[in-house]
Amino acid sequence: MEMTMRDKVDRYAVLQTIIENSKKEQDSLKSFFETQAEEDLENTKLKTVEYWGSKSKIVVQNSATVKPISWVAVKEVLGKTANDFIKEETKYTLNDVAKTMLANMFKGDYIEDSLENVVSKITENKKKQNVLMKRLKGKYKQDMKNIIKYAELDESEASDYAFMIQEVMAYQMILRIIESSGFKGTVEEAVSKVKSALIVDEGIKVTLETEK
Repeated sequence: MEMTMRDKVDRYAVLQTIIENSKKEQDSLKSFFETQAEEDLENTKLKTVEYWGSKSKIVVQNSATVKPISWVAVKEVLGKTANDFIKEETKYTLNDVAKTMLANMFKGDYIEDSLENVVSKITENKKKQNVLMKRLKGKYKQDMKNIIKYAELDESEASDYAFMIQEVMAYQMILRIIESSGFKGTVEEAVSKVKSALIVDEGIKVTLETEK
């Protein structure tokens, strides 16, 4: 039987109510995941946490959006390498490497140390040190697996060292960029300039991934 105009209007109203109620329920669940993630990520260096359902998972990720106030100061720090990291259109935009580096400088997510020094603390075995020097890349999860595998540390110790390496590698990246940029000041002076030239908005993102 064909729906009348009245039937169609009534059906549309029902569907609209379902959509609105579903959106409210989804927003409530999203808020739950954000709150739970804040609690689970607190006092850790992790930026992402996953929650699994039967065939889907929720991924909650802390994010940092870098917004320059002064491009002059940013370009001074990047110096001769500015064109390698800044995409110039009608406006300036930072590439992902520069965003990560500047966010690390702004938030102090770096440790002034060398990879060699950290590896020497992980193990005294020279062969294992050589392997780790090749394997460790500043990627927390993979570095943690490699430390457990090659240095035979427990998960807790490996996690601590993996975080340390991540921040040491961030510092080494800052050093390399500053040295190649021709910036004449110290790292501390570069960080001070970055902090005066940027706004970093920290947020949280919830995404759904479903197994196919």
